[in-house]
Amino acid sequence: MFKNFAALTNGQKIFLLAWVMAILALGGYAGYTLIGRESQNLQASIIKHVARIDSDVTESSKTQPERTPPAGHENDIPLDVTVGVYIDRIPALSIRDSSWTADFYIWFNWKDDNLHPGDTFQVVNGEILSRHKLEEKFENGAHYALYRVIARTTKLFDATRFPRDDHLLTLSIEDTALQSYQLRYIADDANSSVSSRVAVPGYNIYNTSAVIKPHSYKTTRGDPDLPTGYKATYSQFIYGIWLARPNWGLHFKMFLTLYAAILISMIGFFTSPSHRFGLVIGSFFAAVANTYITASIVPDTGISTLADIINGIGVAAIAVIMFQTILSQYFFENKKQEAFSDIFDDVTFFALMSIYIALNIAIPLAASLVR
Repeated sequence: MFKNFAALTNGQKIFLLAWVMAILALGGYAGYTLIGRESQNLQASIIKHVARIDSDVTESSKTQPERTPPAGHENDIPLDVTVGVYIDRIPALSIRDSSWTADFYIWFNWKDDNLHPGDTFQVVNGEILSRHKLEEKFENGAHYALYRVIARTTKLFDATRFPRDDHLLTLSIEDTALQSYQLRYIADDANSSVSSRVAVPGYNIYNTSAVIKPHSYKTTRGDPDLPTGYKATYSQFIYGIWLARPNWGLHFKMFLTLYAAILISMIGFFTSPSHRFGLVIGSFFAAVANTYITASIVPDTGISTLADIINGIGVAAIAVIMFQTILSQYFFENKKQEAFSDIFDDVTFFALMSIYIALNIAIPLAASLVR
C-alpha cells in the first residue's frame, strides 16, 4: 500500500488525507461526546444511590419531609421500635417490568404493650404477597416478633448504562398506623443481612446497608387532627442492596453478532468493491436484528441506553463502509484507477477499524462502575 502511495497524484493524496481526517474527526467527536455522557450518567447514579441510603439527604425537592410535629404534639415522645431484615431470596428481578421480589425475614423489638408493629407495617412502593408470623416473645418488659414475608416492589431501574449498569435495590418499610411523631423506627443494622444463597442473575451483591429516613406524603390523608397543608410523615426503615455487573460476559454476549457483522464488513475491504456489497448488506441486516433483540430486554422508556449507542456505532460504521464502497467502485470502474481504489480501501480499513475498536472500548469503560 505505502509503496503504491508514492505513485498517486497530489489530488488523490489530498482526497485520501481529507477522507481519513473526516473519519477520525467524526469518530473523535462521537467518542468525546458519548464518553462524557456515560461518565456523567455513572456519577449521577452514584450520587443518587448515596442519597437514597443517607439519612441526612432529602431525595426529592418537591416533598420535603416534615421535621416538626403538628400543633398540639410538640412535646410528644415517639415510641421506639427496632427493625431488622434478613433477605433470604430474591426470586425475581426484571428491569423490563420495573419490579423485583424479595423473600425475607423481618423482626421488631419494642416495649409498649399497645403497639403491634408486625401487623401494621407496609412495603413502600410494593405489595406484600404473603406475611406469616413465625415467633413472638415478651421477656423483661420487651416485645419481639419475627415474620416471614414475600413482597414485590416496583422500581424504575436506570437503564441508561445497560448492559454495564449497576443498581440499588431498596426494601422500604414503614408503619401504616402511626406517624413519625408517634412511632420511630431504629435500624438493627448489626443483625440485618443478606443470605449467601441470594443470587441475582447477571449481578453481584457488593454492599448492603440499613438506614432510617422520614418519608412524607403531600397530603394529610384526611386526618382531622392535622392542620391543612401538613404532610403526613412516617419513619421509614430502608435496607439497601447494591448490585453491579461482575464481568463483561453479558456485554460480549449481547454484541457478539454485531461485532461479527462488523468484522465481515471490514474483511470486505480486502476484496473488490463489487464483491463487497453483498457482505455489507448482510452485515447491515444482522446489525438491525441485534438492535431489535437488545431493545426488547430493557423498558420502553424512550431513553437511549448504552446498548443503543453500541448498536448505533455499529450501524454507522456499516453506513460508512457502504458509502466508501460506492466511491471505491466508482473509482475502480469509471476512472480506471484500480490502484487508487485499492489504497482507498486499505486506508479506510485501518482508519475505521481503529476508531471502531477505540469507541467500543472507551465508551463502555466510561459507563462501568466495576472495570
